[in-house]
Amino acid sequence: MSALLDSGVRQGAEVRCPGCIRFIPPDTACPHCLCGAIPPERYGSARALLKSGVDRFALAARTAALEPGQVAVLEARYARQWGAVLRLAEDARRIEPHLVQRGFTRELEDAWALILPIEESALEEMLAPFSPMPDSLEWLADKSPDPTLRLLAAFACVHQGNGSREARFAVSNQLLHGEGRVAVEAMLAMTRWRNGLPPRLSPEERERIRNLALGVLDVPELSSRAAVAWSRVSREVTPERVTAALHRGLYGDDFDVRFECALCLHDEMEVAQALDSADPEVARFARRILSQWGSRRLLARLRQDGDAAFAREVLRELPSPPPEGALDALLTVSLRTVGSLAAELLSFAKQRPFRAWGAEGQQQWARWARSVLRDLPAETALDFFEWAATPPRDDPEAPEEEEAEAMWAFLEETVHAIDRGTTKDRIACFGDSAFARLLLQSGVDEQRRLNDWARDTSSGEALLEALIQFPSRARSMGLVPDLHIEEKHPDPGHPGRLLMAVWEGPGQHLLVTPLSRVVRSWSALSGREVLVEAVWRRFQSHPAERGALLTAFAGWRDRLWEHQCEVEPDALVRFQSWWRVDPEGLFQQTSRLLDDVPLGALPRRLRALWDAAEERVGTRPRTASLSVSKGAMALRNGLESRDAAVLPALDAELDHFEAWLPAFEQRVRSTPSPPEESNIHRDFLDDTHTALRMMRERRERRRESEERERQREIDRQVAESRRRDQERRAEVARREAEAREAAQAVEREQQELSARVQAQLMLSTLQPRVPPKPVDREVLFPETAFPTLVDYARMIKAMQRGGDVMKLFETLGLTPATWAAQATAWGQAMVGRMELGMRFGELLGAPWE
Repeated sequence: MSALLDSGVRQGAEVRCPGCIRFIPPDTACPHCLCGAIPPERYGSARALLKSGVDRFALAARTAALEPGQVAVLEARYARQWGAVLRLAEDARRIEPHLVQRGFTRELEDAWALILPIEESALEEMLAPFSPMPDSLEWLADKSPDPTLRLLAAFACVHQGNGSREARFAVSNQLLHGEGRVAVEAMLAMTRWRNGLPPRLSPEERERIRNLALGVLDVPELSSRAAVAWSRVSREVTPERVTAALHRGLYGDDFDVRFECALCLHDEMEVAQALDSADPEVARFARRILSQWGSRRLLARLRQDGDAAFAREVLRELPSPPPEGALDALLTVSLRTVGSLAAELLSFAKQRPFRAWGAEGQQQWARWARSVLRDLPAETALDFFEWAATPPRDDPEAPEEEEAEAMWAFLEETVHAIDRGTTKDRIACFGDSAFARLLLQSGVDEQRRLNDWARDTSSGEALLEALIQFPSRARSMGLVPDLHIEEKHPDPGHPGRLLMAVWEGPGQHLLVTPLSRVVRSWSALSGREVLVEAVWRRFQSHPAERGALLTAFAGWRDRLWEHQCEVEPDALVRFQSWWRVDPEGLFQQTSRLLDDVPLGALPRRLRALWDAAEERVGTRPRTASLSVSKGAMALRNGLESRDAAVLPALDAELDHFEAWLPAFEQRVRSTPSPPEESNIHRDFLDDTHTALRMMRERRERRRESEERERQREIDRQVAESRRRDQERRAEVARREAEAREAAQAVEREQQELSARVQAQLMLSTLQPRVPPKPVDREVLFPETAFPTLVDYARMIKAMQRGGDVMKLFETLGLTPATWAAQATAWGQAMVGRMELGMRFGELLGAPWE
């Protein structure tokens, strides 16, 4: 290639003007900038002079005046610098086929033509590294030294839908702030189908695209693409001119334009033609769009010859609810695909409840489950069953018969899948909450399989844990009503029957140890009441299994004991029923037997304890000895009682115990202790002997106390006899004294009566033996005891004769005070009347009879 071509001077018959860099006819002055005619071979020299400040009007003359050596140097430098531009132009030409518009390479060359020549160092800084540049558009968009080239590469990347964030930002910036060809190219790039439908754009970008699209809608080569851009960003009614442009593009020759227009017009037939495109990305996008549209053509092709990748693409984009025929096509592909598209179909199925598929869809799913489900991984099969068994939230009613039959297909095949799965898969299924739904729906056949699984040494414990957690999980998942159970003995229901169905049958010994661990871990779980009731009913109805039941369900032993206490109030009967089967051993039952025992019942209970210890000492000598020690302490405490009614029976029991203990002690010492008694570190015989010694000492003290009490009773009786004799003698003396006092009282009464009679006789019959005088009957003190002088003298005379003064007073109704008053009154009367005094003296001196 010549230096002239390398310098970008010629373009066809035209040459570039060094003044304004436009292409003009050769050997003529530039009609644009009026620069004189300059030979093409001196174009580089002219550009150097122009850059150095030479006026363009003098440029032709100055260029012609240059020495040949100067021309050679200047032309060589320009050609070298233009060579770097040619490499940029080569990259631009490689990018331009990826763009819609053309002419970007020429614009790049024109831009550099305005700059050159420049200093070599500046050029190296602008274009470093010079070569070789990678062909990758992404590299050019991010690393190209030329900003124009970076922008063109960014356009190309965005057109292809794989631009980086920086590239998209650059294109967006040109869309919003660029002008002309660059802005239009940015618009076209950002609305390509490869950038998503609809594209992610800001409101400002959408408005800018609408304006740009309408501005170039009449440009023939851009019309259809502009219409596509307008349609992608607008939600308004499509104008007729935009619709017309889309139809022109739909019937055009450019496949890419036809595809874009078909997408905008929702032309299913045209888009379906892209399914056979040589570009896998176009075919994949066509499948995606047709899937979103629910295209029957696509579903027919999928059913006929679709593979797993095809089905996955359809599954990702299918609308909900899926169109008619979609389920049949997908399940058909699943049947002929390795792995059956299980994960994808599960996600697809969960978009709608099983009941929402209708009877036909449910039957299609059921047929698919019968063919595929048992061969899937166990956890996947369980997930499918959970989906099929879960009713819609807005329709929790029980399924109809057809729906139930379809769901049972999932149940049966899921059970087969779990049965065929590895131990790890089976354990994972048992721990999944979805397994609670399987337990809820399980029937007789499933219960048989559960019975077998529970006896598996590797996964059985996980199943037992799921069974114990089932009531709580069923409540928390809303499978059963959340009711408060206040009854002491509720109906075990399905969880209880399921647990007992697993327990039933041979191999129960394989369940005891894992069940014991599980029940102990989940002993406080809510909802366990129904399981406890199921175990209790089994305990009552199967006496032969009581030991295994108590060992397996040791965590619920206290609840079972409470039920036992309710149905059997007699502690002795409970002891005889439990001590042989209780896994906690004889001592625990001994403690319950002897706690708060009435003294009257103690001998019978102790006799039962000695018999149980005698039976147990051959296998558990230390446990038996510990229990006997407990009984001995209870007997010792009973002998401390002061209740004489029970002491004879307790003494008899002590005598029996003393006679029975030596042989028992010998058996304890001679029988080796098994490993089960490793936590009991001694035989407790010393404790028993200590209790026995204390009972003997207590018995001796009690006997001594009884002897002392008997002697004290004898002494008391003697003292009592003496006291009664003394009381008898005192009574006799008292009676004699009372008799004497009575006689004396009679005598006194007689004396009083005699004195009273004598006083009355004296006062009534005693008369003086002297002739009466009138003054004798003169009433001086009427209404008194002595109204006359004779009455007063008679009283004095009776007193002189020794009459009882008080009886005299009593007869006359006098008191010492009234007597004194009347005597004083008579004395004063006698002093006042001499004849009274003299007559009174006569009367006192006269005899009285």
